Amino acid sequence: MGRINRLCKYLDDLMSRISLSKVAKERQKMRRAASRLRGKIRDLIDDCHKKTASYLTKKYPAILLPKFETSEMTNRSKRKIRSKTARQMLTWAHYRFKQVLKNKAELSGCQVFDVTEEFTSKTCTKCGHIHTKLGGSKVFRCPVCDHVIPRDWNGALGIMLKALSGTTFTLSNEGDAIVAKCGNIPLSVA
Repeated sequence: MGRINRLCKYLDDLMSRISLSKVAKERQKMRRAASRLRGKIRDLIDDCHKKTASYLTKKYPAILLPKFETSEMTNRSKRKIRSKTARQMLTWAHYRFKQVLKNKAELSGCQVFDVTEEFTSKTCTKCGHIHTKLGGSKVFRCPVCDHVIPRDWNGALGIMLKALSGTTFTLSNEGDAIVAKCGNIPLSVA
């Protein structure tokens, strides 16, 4: 990850030097170098996508993948994120990862479910109350049932529960883990 960020920074510097250069041959050389850099970055990202997809499909029988609209989040007129964050989101090519993951899942017999994320961080996973004043808090505290859980965990559990609510499944409590069965695929949450 650090290597990709360094290459992106170097690419930015190179693009800046291209625009400042007055000699055509120099610009042409730098453009070729920039093209090579873009290829190197793309190769590193693709390698990371393949390794991650392979790991996930070997380890889990079902994967819940939230919709991640990068183009909408990075649109300059609507965004609430810094340009550095937008750059990283675009560099990591989330849609390409989604395609690689789905292809790898198809080959290995794993299933990938597309799910939506609306109100998953704001909804209490214990009682279902929607906490409208959550803001940017890192910890979710339900004002109704006093349930306390890290915000990211609450969001992930909310995504899973939302995905499971749209399917036929059975729940059984085995020890400390909740085991859900979606179709014939067992899913477990510790």
